[in-house]
Amino acid sequence: MSKDSDVLKLVLLVSCSHALVHLLEQSIASVEQVISDDLTLSFEQSGWLGTSLRFPYGFGAFLAGLLADRIGEKRVLVLYLIGSGLVCLTFQNASGVGSVYLSLFALGSFASMYHPAGLALLANETTPEYRSRALGTHGVFGSLGIASAPFLAGAMLTISPGNWTGYYLLLGALSSLLGVLIWWLLKPQTRRGHRYSEPSAAQVSGNPNSPQPGDAASQRPVTSDDRHFQLWPFFLLVAGAGLSGIVYGGVLHFLPRYLKEAGLLKIIADLTGHTITDAAAGNYAAALALICGVFGQWAAGRIAQPGRMPVQLAIVYALNIPFLIWMTVADGGQRLLAACLWAFCHFMNQPLYNSLLPEYIPRHRRSAGFGFSNMIGFGLGSAGPPLVAFFDSRFGDYTRSYAALAGLAVIAAILPLPLRSKSLPRSRSGIS
Repeated sequence: MSKDSDVLKLVLLVSCSHALVHLLEQSIASVEQVISDDLTLSFEQSGWLGTSLRFPYGFGAFLAGLLADRIGEKRVLVLYLIGSGLVCLTFQNASGVGSVYLSLFALGSFASMYHPAGLALLANETTPEYRSRALGTHGVFGSLGIASAPFLAGAMLTISPGNWTGYYLLLGALSSLLGVLIWWLLKPQTRRGHRYSEPSAAQVSGNPNSPQPGDAASQRPVTSDDRHFQLWPFFLLVAGAGLSGIVYGGVLHFLPRYLKEAGLLKIIADLTGHTITDAAAGNYAAALALICGVFGQWAAGRIAQPGRMPVQLAIVYALNIPFLIWMTVADGGQRLLAACLWAFCHFMNQPLYNSLLPEYIPRHRRSAGFGFSNMIGFGLGSAGPPLVAFFDSRFGDYTRSYAALAGLAVIAAILPLPLRSKSLPRSRSGIS
Protein backbone atom coordinates (compact mmCIF):
# COMPACT_ATOMS: atom_id res chain seq x y z
CA MET A 1 0.00 0.00 0.00
CA SER A 2 1.40 3.41 -0.99
CA LYS A 3 -1.42 5.84 -0.19
CA ASP A 4 -3.55 6.57 2.85
CA SER A 5 -6.69 6.01 0.77
CA ASP A 6 -5.51 2.50 -0.04
CA VAL A 7 -5.02 1.81 3.66
CA LEU A 8 -8.48 3.17 4.45
CA LYS A 9 -10.05 0.97 1.77
CA LEU A 10 -8.18 -2.05 3.10
CA VAL A 11 -9.28 -1.34 6.69
CA LEU A 12 -12.93 -0.99 5.63
CA LEU A 13 -13.00 -4.13 3.47
CA VAL A 14 -11.21 -6.24 6.05
CA SER A 15 -13.45 -4.85 8.77
CA CYS A 16 -16.57 -5.78 6.78
CA SER A 17 -15.17 -9.31 6.51
CA HIS A 18 -14.66 -9.24 10.28
CA ALA A 19 -18.28 -8.21 10.84
CA LEU A 20 -19.49 -11.05 8.65
CA VAL A 21 -17.34 -13.75 10.27
CA HIS A 22 -18.77 -12.88 13.67
CA LEU A 23 -22.27 -12.79 12.22
CA LEU A 24 -21.67 -16.33 10.96
CA GLU A 25 -20.06 -17.42 14.23
CA GLN A 26 -22.95 -16.05 16.29
CA SER A 27 -25.59 -17.37 13.89
CA ILE A 28 -26.15 -20.65 15.71
CA ALA A 29 -26.60 -18.92 19.07
CA SER A 30 -29.28 -16.74 17.45
CA VAL A 31 -31.43 -19.68 16.31
CA GLU A 32 -30.45 -22.48 18.71
CA GLN A 33 -33.83 -22.26 20.49
CA VAL A 34 -35.70 -22.60 17.19
CA ILE A 35 -33.51 -25.49 15.99
CA SER A 36 -33.88 -27.20 19.37
CA ASP A 37 -37.66 -26.96 19.12
CA ASP A 38 -37.68 -28.03 15.48
CA LEU A 39 -35.42 -31.07 16.01
CA THR A 40 -36.50 -31.78 19.61
CA LEU A 41 -33.03 -31.31 21.09
CA SER A 42 -32.14 -31.26 24.77
CA PHE A 43 -30.28 -28.37 26.43
CA GLU A 44 -27.05 -30.42 26.30
CA GLN A 45 -27.52 -31.20 22.60
CA SER A 46 -27.99 -27.50 21.93
CA GLY A 47 -24.68 -26.86 23.65
CA TRP A 48 -22.98 -29.28 21.27
CA LEU A 49 -24.47 -27.34 18.34
CA GLY A 50 -22.29 -24.44 19.46
CA THR A 51 -19.25 -26.68 19.80
CA SER A 52 -19.71 -28.19 16.33
CA LEU A 53 -19.22 -24.71 14.85
CA ARG A 54 -16.77 -23.22 17.35
CA PHE A 55 -14.35 -26.16 17.49
CA PRO A 56 -13.29 -25.99 13.81
CA TYR A 57 -13.65 -22.21 13.92
CA GLY A 58 -10.89 -22.17 16.49
CA PHE A 59 -8.65 -25.09 15.65
CA GLY A 60 -8.74 -24.50 11.89
CA ALA A 61 -7.25 -21.03 12.34
CA PHE A 62 -3.65 -22.20 12.72
CA LEU A 63 -3.74 -24.13 9.44
CA ALA A 64 -5.39 -21.12 7.81
CA GLY A 65 -2.55 -18.94 9.09
CA LEU A 66 0.06 -21.20 7.55
CA LEU A 67 -1.89 -21.11 4.29
CA ALA A 68 -2.12 -17.30 4.37
CA ASP A 69 1.63 -16.99 4.90
CA ARG A 70 2.11 -19.15 1.82
CA ILE A 71 -0.48 -17.90 -0.71
CA GLY A 72 -1.37 -14.45 0.61
CA GLU A 73 -4.04 -13.07 2.89
CA LYS A 74 -6.33 -11.81 0.13
CA ARG A 75 -6.80 -15.25 -1.42
CA VAL A 76 -7.58 -16.75 1.98
CA LEU A 77 -10.16 -14.03 2.68
CA VAL A 78 -11.94 -14.75 -0.60
CA LEU A 79 -11.85 -18.51 0.06
CA TYR A 80 -13.39 -17.98 3.50
CA LEU A 81 -16.22 -15.82 2.13
CA ILE A 82 -17.16 -17.90 -0.90
CA GLY A 83 -16.83 -21.17 1.02
CA SER A 84 -19.01 -19.92 3.87
CA GLY A 85 -21.62 -18.72 1.39
CA LEU A 86 -21.85 -22.14 -0.23
CA VAL A 87 -22.06 -23.94 3.11
CA CYS A 88 -24.96 -21.72 4.22
CA LEU A 89 -26.96 -23.07 1.28
CA THR A 90 -26.66 -26.64 2.63
CA PHE A 91 -28.89 -25.80 5.61
CA GLN A 92 -31.83 -25.71 3.20
CA ASN A 93 -31.56 -29.50 2.87
CA ALA A 94 -30.89 -30.26 6.53
CA SER A 95 -32.98 -33.33 7.40
CA GLY A 96 -31.84 -34.05 10.95
CA VAL A 97 -29.46 -33.14 13.72
CA GLY A 98 -26.58 -35.03 12.07
CA SER A 99 -26.73 -32.93 8.90
CA VAL A 100 -26.97 -29.73 10.96
CA TYR A 101 -23.87 -30.71 12.95
CA LEU A 102 -22.02 -31.43 9.68
CA SER A 103 -23.00 -28.13 8.06
CA LEU A 104 -22.03 -26.20 11.19
CA PHE A 105 -18.65 -27.96 11.25
CA ALA A 106 -18.04 -27.00 7.61
CA LEU A 107 -19.14 -23.41 8.27
CA GLY A 108 -16.76 -23.17 11.22
CA SER A 109 -13.92 -24.53 9.08
CA PHE A 110 -14.31 -21.85 6.41
CA ALA A 111 -14.94 -19.09 8.97
CA SER A 112 -11.71 -20.06 10.77
CA MET A 113 -9.77 -18.66 7.83
CA TYR A 114 -10.70 -15.05 8.53
CA HIS A 115 -8.79 -14.01 11.66
CA PRO A 116 -5.25 -15.13 10.76
CA ALA A 117 -5.55 -13.57 7.30
CA GLY A 118 -7.46 -10.40 8.19
CA LEU A 119 -5.53 -9.54 11.34
CA ALA A 120 -2.14 -10.19 9.74
CA LEU A 121 -3.07 -8.02 6.76
CA LEU A 122 -3.97 -5.11 9.02
CA ALA A 123 -0.94 -5.60 11.26
CA ASN A 124 1.42 -5.65 8.28
CA GLU A 125 -0.05 -2.61 6.55
CA THR A 126 -0.30 -0.16 9.47
CA THR A 127 2.26 1.50 11.71
CA PRO A 128 2.40 0.59 15.43
CA GLU A 129 0.89 3.97 16.39
CA TYR A 130 -2.00 3.75 13.91
CA ARG A 131 -2.49 0.02 14.40
CA SER A 132 -4.51 0.31 17.63
CA ARG A 133 -6.93 2.72 16.01
CA ALA A 134 -7.24 0.59 12.87
CA LEU A 135 -7.84 -2.49 14.99
CA GLY A 136 -10.32 -0.51 17.07
CA THR A 137 -12.29 0.17 13.88
CA HIS A 138 -11.87 -3.46 12.93
CA GLY A 139 -13.16 -4.46 16.36
CA VAL A 140 -16.18 -2.14 16.13
CA PHE A 141 -17.20 -3.86 12.89
CA GLY A 142 -16.73 -7.24 14.54
CA SER A 143 -18.99 -6.26 17.42
CA LEU A 144 -21.55 -4.93 14.96
CA GLY A 145 -21.46 -8.32 13.26
CA ILE A 146 -22.00 -10.11 16.54
CA ALA A 147 -24.92 -7.82 17.40
CA SER A 148 -26.36 -8.10 13.88
CA ALA A 149 -26.71 -11.88 14.16
CA PRO A 150 -29.43 -11.89 16.82
CA PHE A 151 -31.03 -8.75 15.36
CA LEU A 152 -31.37 -10.30 11.89
CA ALA A 153 -32.54 -13.56 13.45
CA GLY A 154 -35.12 -11.69 15.53
CA ALA A 155 -36.39 -9.90 12.41
CA MET A 156 -36.53 -13.16 10.47
CA LEU A 157 -38.37 -14.97 13.26
CA THR A 158 -40.81 -12.07 13.61
CA ILE A 159 -41.63 -12.12 9.89
CA SER A 160 -41.53 -15.90 9.52
CA PRO A 161 -41.61 -17.71 12.89
CA GLY A 162 -39.52 -20.87 12.92
CA ASN A 163 -37.80 -20.18 9.57
CA TRP A 164 -34.19 -20.69 10.64
CA THR A 165 -33.11 -22.07 7.24
CA GLY A 166 -34.12 -18.80 5.56
CA TYR A 167 -31.82 -17.02 8.00
CA TYR A 168 -28.85 -19.04 6.74
CA LEU A 169 -29.87 -18.38 3.15
CA LEU A 170 -29.58 -14.65 3.84
CA LEU A 171 -26.16 -15.09 5.45
CA GLY A 172 -24.94 -17.11 2.47
CA ALA A 173 -25.94 -14.35 0.03
CA LEU A 174 -24.15 -11.67 2.11
CA SER A 175 -21.00 -13.77 2.37
CA SER A 176 -20.79 -14.53 -1.35
CA LEU A 177 -21.37 -10.88 -2.30
CA LEU A 178 -18.59 -9.65 -0.01
CA GLY A 179 -16.21 -12.29 -1.37
CA VAL A 180 -16.73 -10.98 -4.91
CA LEU A 181 -16.20 -7.37 -3.78
CA ILE A 182 -12.93 -8.16 -2.03
CA TRP A 183 -11.62 -10.03 -5.06
CA TRP A 184 -12.37 -7.04 -7.31
CA LEU A 185 -11.50 -4.11 -5.04
CA LEU A 186 -8.65 -5.19 -2.80
CA LYS A 187 -5.20 -4.90 -4.33
CA PRO A 188 -2.99 -7.95 -3.75
CA GLN A 189 -0.51 -7.12 -0.98
CA THR A 190 3.17 -7.38 -1.74
CA ARG A 191 4.97 -10.29 -0.16
CA ARG A 192 8.29 -8.43 -0.16
CA GLY A 193 9.24 -5.07 1.26
CA HIS A 194 7.68 -3.11 4.06
CA ARG A 195 5.68 0.09 4.19
CA TYR A 196 7.28 1.34 7.35
CA SER A 197 10.09 0.64 9.78
CA GLU A 198 9.40 -1.18 13.02
CA PRO A 199 11.67 -1.37 16.05
CA SER A 200 13.99 -4.29 16.34
CA ALA A 201 13.67 -6.95 19.02
CA ALA A 202 16.34 -5.20 21.09
CA GLN A 203 14.46 -1.92 20.98
CA VAL A 204 11.18 -3.61 21.89
CA SER A 205 12.70 -5.35 24.90
CA GLY A 206 14.38 -2.14 26.06
CA ASN A 207 17.99 -3.28 25.57
CA PRO A 208 20.18 -0.26 26.49
CA ASN A 209 22.76 -1.36 23.91
CA SER A 210 20.24 -1.15 21.06
CA PRO A 211 20.63 1.66 18.50
CA GLN A 212 19.01 4.90 19.67
CA PRO A 213 17.55 7.71 17.56
CA GLY A 214 20.40 9.62 16.03
CA ASP A 215 22.83 6.70 16.10
CA ALA A 216 24.25 5.67 12.77
CA ALA A 217 22.93 2.18 13.19
CA SER A 218 19.42 3.50 13.72
CA GLN A 219 19.42 5.22 10.33
CA ARG A 220 19.25 1.97 8.38
CA PRO A 221 15.81 0.63 7.45
CA VAL A 222 14.58 -1.61 10.22
CA THR A 223 12.13 -4.37 9.41
CA SER A 224 10.17 -6.62 11.71
CA ASP A 225 12.11 -9.53 10.25
CA ASP A 226 14.91 -8.27 12.56
CA ARG A 227 12.65 -9.10 15.49
CA HIS A 228 12.78 -12.65 16.78
CA PHE A 229 9.74 -14.61 17.85
CA GLN A 230 9.31 -14.12 21.60
CA LEU A 231 7.83 -17.31 23.03
CA TRP A 232 7.16 -16.30 26.66
CA PRO A 233 5.16 -13.12 25.93
CA PHE A 234 3.31 -14.94 23.14
CA PHE A 235 2.43 -17.81 25.49
CA LEU A 236 1.09 -15.50 28.20
CA LEU A 237 -1.07 -13.55 25.79
CA VAL A 238 -2.46 -16.64 24.05
CA ALA A 239 -3.21 -18.37 27.37
CA GLY A 240 -5.22 -15.34 28.45
CA ALA A 241 -7.05 -15.35 25.12
CA GLY A 242 -7.94 -19.01 25.60
CA LEU A 243 -9.53 -18.36 29.00
CA SER A 244 -11.31 -15.29 27.68
CA GLY A 245 -12.54 -17.41 24.75
CA ILE A 246 -14.26 -19.86 27.10
CA VAL A 247 -16.03 -16.92 28.77
CA TYR A 248 -17.01 -15.54 25.36
CA GLY A 249 -18.31 -18.84 23.98
CA GLY A 250 -20.18 -19.78 27.15
CA VAL A 251 -22.02 -16.48 27.52
CA LEU A 252 -22.82 -15.80 23.89
CA HIS A 253 -24.22 -19.21 22.93
CA PHE A 254 -27.09 -18.99 25.42
CA LEU A 255 -27.39 -15.19 25.59
CA PRO A 256 -30.76 -14.94 23.73
CA ARG A 257 -32.14 -17.71 25.95
CA TYR A 258 -30.82 -15.91 29.05
CA LEU A 259 -32.30 -12.55 28.02
CA LYS A 260 -35.73 -13.75 26.92
CA GLU A 261 -36.64 -13.46 30.61
CA ALA A 262 -35.50 -9.83 30.81
CA GLY A 263 -38.99 -8.41 30.21
CA LEU A 264 -38.29 -7.08 26.71
CA LEU A 265 -41.14 -9.19 25.31
CA LYS A 266 -43.75 -7.18 27.23
CA ILE A 267 -42.07 -3.84 26.42
CA ILE A 268 -42.10 -4.54 22.67
CA ALA A 269 -45.69 -5.73 22.81
CA ASP A 270 -46.76 -2.58 24.68
CA LEU A 271 -44.94 -0.27 22.24
CA THR A 272 -45.96 -1.95 18.99
CA GLY A 273 -49.23 -3.61 19.85
CA HIS A 274 -47.89 -6.84 18.34
CA THR A 275 -47.01 -10.10 20.03
CA ILE A 276 -43.66 -11.71 19.19
CA THR A 277 -42.20 -15.06 20.15
CA ASP A 278 -39.88 -15.64 23.10
CA ALA A 279 -37.07 -16.54 20.68
CA ALA A 280 -37.44 -13.25 18.79
CA ALA A 281 -37.57 -11.22 22.01
CA GLY A 282 -34.43 -12.92 23.32
CA ASN A 283 -32.60 -12.14 20.10
CA TYR A 284 -33.61 -8.48 20.17
CA ALA A 285 -32.41 -8.22 23.77
CA ALA A 286 -29.14 -9.96 22.88
CA ALA A 287 -28.62 -7.56 19.97
CA LEU A 288 -29.11 -4.61 22.31
CA ALA A 289 -26.58 -6.02 24.80
CA LEU A 290 -24.02 -6.79 22.12
CA ILE A 291 -24.30 -3.30 20.62
CA CYS A 292 -22.68 -2.17 23.87
CA GLY A 293 -19.66 -4.23 22.81
CA VAL A 294 -19.31 -1.92 19.81
CA PHE A 295 -18.75 1.04 22.12
CA GLY A 296 -16.31 -1.01 24.17
CA GLN A 297 -14.26 -1.78 21.06
CA TRP A 298 -14.25 1.87 20.04
CA ALA A 299 -13.26 3.05 23.50
CA ALA A 300 -10.40 0.57 23.75
CA GLY A 301 -9.10 1.57 20.33
CA ARG A 302 -8.99 5.19 21.46
CA ILE A 303 -7.35 4.69 24.84
CA ALA A 304 -4.82 2.02 23.82
CA GLN A 305 -1.25 3.15 24.46
CA PRO A 306 1.63 0.97 23.23
CA GLY A 307 3.63 1.32 26.43
CA ARG A 308 0.67 0.47 28.68
CA MET A 309 -1.26 -2.15 26.75
CA PRO A 310 -0.36 -5.17 28.94
CA VAL A 311 -1.75 -3.42 32.02
CA GLN A 312 -4.75 -2.13 30.08
CA LEU A 313 -5.48 -5.64 28.83
CA ALA A 314 -5.26 -7.03 32.38
CA ILE A 315 -7.71 -4.38 33.61
CA VAL A 316 -10.18 -5.20 30.83
CA TYR A 317 -10.07 -8.92 31.65
CA ALA A 318 -10.66 -8.07 35.32
CA LEU A 319 -13.68 -5.90 34.49
CA ASN A 320 -15.49 -9.04 33.30
CA ILE A 321 -15.57 -10.41 36.84
CA PRO A 322 -18.18 -8.24 38.61
CA PHE A 323 -20.61 -8.34 35.71
CA LEU A 324 -20.39 -12.11 35.29
CA ILE A 325 -21.15 -12.49 38.99
CA TRP A 326 -24.06 -10.06 38.62
CA MET A 327 -25.38 -12.10 35.67
CA THR A 328 -25.38 -15.14 37.97
CA VAL A 329 -27.90 -13.59 40.36
CA ALA A 330 -29.70 -11.06 38.13
CA ASP A 331 -33.36 -11.50 37.31
CA GLY A 332 -35.88 -9.67 35.15
CA GLY A 333 -34.69 -6.38 33.70
CA GLN A 334 -31.43 -6.57 35.63
CA ARG A 335 -30.34 -9.35 33.30
CA LEU A 336 -30.30 -7.00 30.34
CA LEU A 337 -28.39 -4.30 32.22
CA ALA A 338 -25.80 -6.77 33.53
CA ALA A 339 -25.34 -8.27 30.05
CA CYS A 340 -24.93 -4.82 28.47
CA LEU A 341 -22.20 -3.84 30.91
CA TRP A 342 -20.48 -7.21 30.55
CA ALA A 343 -20.45 -6.87 26.74
CA PHE A 344 -19.02 -3.34 26.92
CA CYS A 345 -16.12 -4.49 29.10
CA HIS A 346 -15.50 -7.88 27.50
CA PHE A 347 -15.08 -6.66 23.93
CA MET A 348 -12.61 -3.98 24.95
CA ASN A 349 -9.93 -6.69 24.98
CA GLN A 350 -9.85 -7.12 21.21
CA PRO A 351 -8.09 -3.91 20.02
CA LEU A 352 -5.65 -4.18 22.92
CA TYR A 353 -4.85 -7.85 22.43
CA ASN A 354 -4.63 -7.70 18.63
CA SER A 355 -2.36 -4.64 18.79
CA LEU A 356 -0.05 -6.20 21.37
CA LEU A 357 0.34 -9.69 19.92
CA PRO A 358 2.14 -8.71 16.64
CA GLU A 359 4.93 -7.04 18.60
CA TYR A 360 6.23 -10.47 19.58
CA ILE A 361 5.93 -12.10 16.13
CA PRO A 362 8.09 -11.49 13.02
CA ARG A 363 6.16 -9.93 10.16
CA HIS A 364 6.47 -12.92 7.84
CA ARG A 365 5.00 -15.22 10.51
CA ARG A 366 2.12 -13.07 11.69
CA SER A 367 -0.60 -14.98 9.84
CA ALA A 368 0.55 -18.20 11.49
CA GLY A 369 0.90 -16.39 14.83
CA PHE A 370 -2.61 -14.98 14.66
CA GLY A 371 -3.83 -18.36 13.45
CA PHE A 372 -2.37 -20.14 16.47
CA SER A 373 -3.77 -17.46 18.76
CA ASN A 374 -7.26 -17.84 17.33
CA MET A 375 -6.93 -21.63 17.44
CA ILE A 376 -6.46 -21.40 21.20
CA GLY A 377 -8.90 -18.54 21.78
CA PHE A 378 -11.81 -19.85 19.75
CA GLY A 379 -10.83 -23.51 20.00
CA LEU A 380 -10.88 -23.48 23.78
CA GLY A 381 -13.89 -21.20 23.51
CA SER A 382 -15.78 -24.11 21.97
CA ALA A 383 -15.79 -25.64 25.47
CA GLY A 384 -17.87 -22.73 26.74
CA PRO A 385 -21.34 -23.89 25.63
CA PRO A 386 -20.92 -27.47 26.96
CA LEU A 387 -19.58 -26.03 30.23
CA VAL A 388 -22.73 -23.93 30.66
CA ALA A 389 -24.87 -26.95 29.74
CA PHE A 390 -23.00 -29.06 32.33
CA PHE A 391 -23.98 -26.65 35.08
CA ASP A 392 -27.59 -26.87 33.93
CA SER A 393 -27.57 -30.67 34.06
CA ARG A 394 -25.70 -30.76 37.38
CA PHE A 395 -27.47 -27.96 39.27
CA GLY A 396 -30.60 -27.37 37.20
CA ASP A 397 -29.53 -23.75 36.65
CA TYR A 398 -27.11 -22.81 33.88
CA THR A 399 -26.68 -19.27 35.23
CA ARG A 400 -24.46 -20.66 38.00
CA SER A 401 -21.84 -21.26 35.33
CA TYR A 402 -21.23 -17.51 35.08
CA ALA A 403 -19.56 -17.57 38.50
CA ALA A 404 -17.16 -20.24 37.20
CA LEU A 405 -16.52 -18.10 34.11
CA ALA A 406 -15.68 -15.20 36.42
CA GLY A 407 -13.00 -17.40 38.00
CA LEU A 408 -11.43 -17.93 34.56
CA ALA A 409 -11.44 -14.15 34.05
CA VAL A 410 -9.43 -13.75 37.26
CA ILE A 411 -6.65 -15.95 35.87
CA ALA A 412 -6.77 -14.22 32.48
CA ALA A 413 -6.33 -10.83 34.18
CA ILE A 414 -3.09 -11.94 35.84
CA LEU A 415 -1.37 -13.32 32.75
CA PRO A 416 -0.52 -10.08 30.82
CA LEU A 417 1.03 -8.32 33.83
CA PRO A 418 4.59 -9.75 33.44
CA LEU A 419 4.71 -8.14 29.97
CA ARG A 420 4.40 -4.56 31.17
CA SER A 421 8.18 -4.07 30.87
CA LYS A 422 8.30 -5.66 27.40
CA SER A 423 5.71 -3.64 25.52
CA LEU A 424 6.43 -1.53 22.47
CA PRO A 425 7.50 2.06 23.15
CA ARG A 426 5.25 4.80 21.85
CA SER A 427 5.85 5.46 18.16
CA ARG A 428 5.83 8.98 16.70
CA SER A 429 5.12 7.88 13.16
CA GLY A 430 1.72 7.56 11.54
CA ILE A 431 0.60 6.03 8.27
CA SER A 432 3.19 6.61 5.60
